[in-house]
Amino acid sequence: MSAFNPGPALLDACASLLSQTRSVTIVDDGSTIDVTEILDSCAAAGCQIVLLGQNSGIASALNAGVDAAFARAPEAEFVLTLDQDSTLQADYVERALSAFEAATAAGVQVGLVAPHSVQGLPSRVAEVRNGVVLGLEPIQSGLVIPRSVWRSAGPFRAGLFIDSVDTEYFMRLSDFGFETVLAPGTHLSHSLGSRFHPTIFGRRLRFRGRDVSLVRSSPFRYYYIARNRVLMNRAFGSRHRAWSIKETLLDARHFAIVLALSPNRLTLGRLIAAGWLDGVRGRQGRMPSVANRIARR
Repeated sequence: MSAFNPGPALLDACASLLSQTRSVTIVDDGSTIDVTEILDSCAAAGCQIVLLGQNSGIASALNAGVDAAFARAPEAEFVLTLDQDSTLQADYVERALSAFEAATAAGVQVGLVAPHSVQGLPSRVAEVRNGVVLGLEPIQSGLVIPRSVWRSAGPFRAGLFIDSVDTEYFMRLSDFGFETVLAPGTHLSHSLGSRFHPTIFGRRLRFRGRDVSLVRSSPFRYYYIARNRVLMNRAFGSRHRAWSIKETLLDARHFAIVLALSPNRLTLGRLIAAGWLDGVRGRQGRMPSVANRIARR
């Protein structure tokens, strides 16, 4: 589990995980507040703590956590990746492993097992093959990854830092012939961004008598979304042209909506432009300080 400035809820998450897994590893990704007491409590409960020292991004945090988890439990055959704001049902792991076994018996080469729904929304389905539901581009939280797949496909791409990390891993595994299985009956509670009510001339936008509510990410995320779309298209666009065009258009539609309706549209526009330019330049890792200053305005 990756963690950044975690609150007391991390203790509850650890307790629920310890009852389902052989061990729990928490990676503190360079928290900027004092979380010593919380991490010490997690360690006292039986969790392994990994401190990165500086914010290195979700991919690097997960890579460090997976390596530490497998080192701590060398006999383990699977690893589960989670965000600190995700919670699982009591039999999540049991259902995920059952789905893996059923899919393998049906002749499916399983690379990932993902939740059937996230925050009440059904996960994207690719097809149903021999009674097994295969998914598309799952989020990284709630993924069950076989150890053999981690060894053969490699870790998450650290250079992406945050956004598109899960999609890149899915696409890479797909190119290797691995499938993503949606485990029946599994549900993940997870924050999908904050909601805001767009306004026009100071009045809330309404549709069919109701206030319009839209999901918006934190401002700094738009730099990574724009930059990493360019990097993803460069990595997979030649082999998956239809996918590349579709995802680029979806990002462009989202950008257009937030730039038209969000109150901080100027800041978001600058971040999107900076991200796109850095993507063209092939820049990876943490966003540069100039973009960081824009995000804090």
